[in-house]
Amino acid sequence: MSYRKNLFTYFLILFPVFIFAQTPYSITTTESQLKDGSKVYLVYTDGDRKITDSTLVQNGKFKFGGSLKYPVISRMFLHKNPYVVKLNKGEQIDYLMFYLEPAQIKMAISDSIKNAIISGSSENAGFKDLKLMLKPIDNQYTDLRKEYEALPTEKQKDSLILAGFIGRENEITQNANRLHLAFAKKNAGLFVGLNSLAHVAAVPEFSSEIKTIYAKLPMALKESPVGKGILLSMASNDHTKIGAVAIDFEQNTPAGKPVKLSSFKGKYVLVDFWASWCGPCREENPNLVSAYKKFNAKGFEILGVSLDQPGERARWVDAIKQDNLVWTQVSDLKGWDNEAAKAYGIKSIPSSFLLDPSGRIIGKDLRGKELNNKLAEIFSK
Repeated sequence: MSYRKNLFTYFLILFPVFIFAQTPYSITTTESQLKDGSKVYLVYTDGDRKITDSTLVQNGKFKFGGSLKYPVISRMFLHKNPYVVKLNKGEQIDYLMFYLEPAQIKMAISDSIKNAIISGSSENAGFKDLKLMLKPIDNQYTDLRKEYEALPTEKQKDSLILAGFIGRENEITQNANRLHLAFAKKNAGLFVGLNSLAHVAAVPEFSSEIKTIYAKLPMALKESPVGKGILLSMASNDHTKIGAVAIDFEQNTPAGKPVKLSSFKGKYVLVDFWASWCGPCREENPNLVSAYKKFNAKGFEILGVSLDQPGERARWVDAIKQDNLVWTQVSDLKGWDNEAAKAYGIKSIPSSFLLDPSGRIIGKDLRGKELNNKLAEIFSK
């Protein structure tokens, strides 16, 4: 990494201030070729609040200001906020994902936001290094997806061919996890490093290394929401094994009614983690609808847990209606900070757990034919 030791130590000292006090941040452009009158949007989540700010380009430049308790991943959009105005099919938008932190952040922008050069931010210096590390992995994911999409439809549905692609995808994911673990170890004083640690916290084979890294973290990072979530994820390795009793939780339906997982005891229940914005989840939903229609009368239930973001209740409700999800749906609308998702170590969706009538886990991530075959086996007895 490019951090010098004294600079690294300096930011370790500052982190308690970042996290526990509302500290001002600013974003200013040092140079820009954006057209005057262009609108720039800044969107990020601060705790339970989804913040949206906007400003106009004047004399080729713009600025933002506010305050934060700790660094957060944020997004900047030019001309259109896709969270408010839906993009047209195939429409491309100029945007930048970066870390917003309590600091004086400088941006040098040519003719597009996505190529902005950021200075004055230790988090974004680390984020830049992480993206460079992960670029080969991203390319492998892209190439694998293109290879699959180029297959004839009948081959895409072939179980043996599909299993081969899933195996290759899992191998790429494992390599990505190893990079995140190495990055977290080198950048233990930065929030971007903490997020990389959170990314792999629920991976069983990394358990001992994760515990070692976590033990050396500054207390301020441990007590941040992400730090506390890592503890839950580490514990999830034991709590989500086949044969373990599923962790009980309670969240609200769209109508605001609290529902406990334990209220489904006595039936086979699939705990399905998904979100309205998740394409693979929406593609899997017809399979769940089919399984529910076929086995519900025999004692099968589904509990959907949405990882939709704060302020996106309407999108969640619309997706439920559009996909005909007639079973119970709950969420705390905290996105990836969903308390149940953290307890179950969810790092990707769709993700699911099949429970028996006593509440024990008997299957994980069963999809399509796998779920149907498992339920057929269960109810044939």
